[in-house]
Amino acid sequence: MPDQNLGSKEWLSEELCFINEDMAHTLNGRMKAEWLSCDDEKQELVLRFPLLDWEVNGLGTLHGGITSAMMDLTMSMAVYLYSRETIPPTISMTVNYLRPVPMDGFVEIHARVTSCGRRNATAYCEAVIPGSGKTAATAIGTYAIVKKKAE
Repeated sequence: MPDQNLGSKEWLSEELCFINEDMAHTLNGRMKAEWLSCDDEKQELVLRFPLLDWEVNGLGTLHGGITSAMMDLTMSMAVYLYSRETIPPTISMTVNYLRPVPMDGFVEIHARVTSCGRRNATAYCEAVIPGSGKTAATAIGTYAIVKKKAE
């Protein structure tokens, strides 16, 4: 777990390194999320995901379940980043698919924490196709805030 005193970019870079390397066998680790930007004042986070061969659906575009997983991970990481408690479990999530994501390079997930209380947080995100800038999907999620245990 990253040092709580690190800045947002450094803290998140350490966490993503842990997910992508130490948890490489998990779904989150296999998606290989990369930090793209964050805005502490607006509580926004943008992660970029390379589009990998195993993520394709039968139509040759990004599988909707993988899109959903990318969005869930990004919103969860945004809540985690701005609460600095523990990795927040998903309570609920609604996804709206607007257009297919072509398997060209990357997809960006733009997330914003819209509320963060003592027990739960809500986040909104968009899956953006970098080449066109078009939104492929939107989602809203609610996450449990689990307080850290005293050490």
